[in-house]
Formats: sequence, structure tokens, C-alpha cells
Amino acid sequence: MPDTLPPTLSGAAHMLRSAYPGGMPDTAYFAVLALLYEHFSDRNLVELMAAVTGKDAATILNDIYACVSSKPEPSAIEATRHLLERHGLQAVCADD
Repeated sequence: MPDTLPPTLSGAAHMLRSAYPGGMPDTAYFAVLALLYEHFSDRNLVELMAAVTGKDAATILNDIYACVSSKPEPSAIEATRHLLERHGLQAVCADD
């Protein structure tokens, strides 16, 4: 799949695709949104997640708002953090 993301998002897309090579499971989706929300603008997070998951941008934006108002369990976010750290989370978040 060709990457049409701007360079500022391509590293994050690579990280997510590396962490979830078979596609991001629904069980991880909201934890990823919650974890990355503080590092990306809404627009960039929507663009990133649309590229990685194939979901509609409007749906992702609504999911972001739902996630901000009702965060996933802290244990789910921590498990996601540990997985993404093994795939370059620090480098991706250092760019912001």
C-alpha cells in the first residue's frame, strides 16, 4: 500500500503498522486514540488513523471525541504504550 501521508505522519503510520501487522484490532483502537491524542492535532490524528485503519475520517473524529470524554481503561492504555514503545513511540512523539 503506497503511503500518501505527509512526512510528519509517515513515521507514526509505520510505527502503527509495525505494531499491528495484521491490522489494528478493535480492542486496541480506542487505546491508541487515547494515547496518541496528546501528541497530534485532531486533523493529523484523523488522517493518520484513516490511513492505518481504513476507517472513514468522520467516524474517526467522532471516536476521538468519544474517547476524550470517556477514556479507555488505564491498563489498556498502558499495554498499548508498552507495545508502541517497542515500535518507536518515543521517536514519533519526540517530533511533535
